[in-house]
Amino acid sequence: MKKFTILSFCIGVSYLLNSCASIVIQDTPPPKIATFENELSKDQNYVLANEWMVESFNNATSVIQFTDKESGTVKGKYTIKSAYISTNTYASTDALFAIITIRVKDKLSRIEIDPPTDAFFSRKSMGYEIGYTASMFDEAASKLVADFQSRMQGEAIGEW
Repeated sequence: MKKFTILSFCIGVSYLLNSCASIVIQDTPPPKIATFENELSKDQNYVLANEWMVESFNNATSVIQFTDKESGTVKGKYTIKSAYISTNTYASTDALFAIITIRVKDKLSRIEIDPPTDAFFSRKSMGYEIGYTASMFDEAASKLVADFQSRMQGEAIGEW
């Protein structure tokens, strides 16, 4: 009877510990890529893309890292998930960055959002889910793409 009680206790404790903190590592999703047509020149598209990046990169850790008007390229590092600092070391998370590349031509613009590498996981602890999943990236990237599309397919740039 004593062996049965000890065995039951061990199984119960292992089940409890396993359900309290489990980590699921996920594969990195593919980049989010979208192309949009409009009636603007390459220069007008370039200005709109630059303006969109400046307005979207709204914190100090999101930065435009490369621009080349001749090739129609704007590239930057975007904070897709902010850092979270907690007094509990197990709840703190680092910021995650996506690389956004915009390429423009006459009547055409393309946005590419490369996901962070090796950052996709889900950890359940005490009933709360912590982490960054592929579906969270897809949702954030889709919002960025939709915002970019509305800017690039909006009204033409007015002359002063």
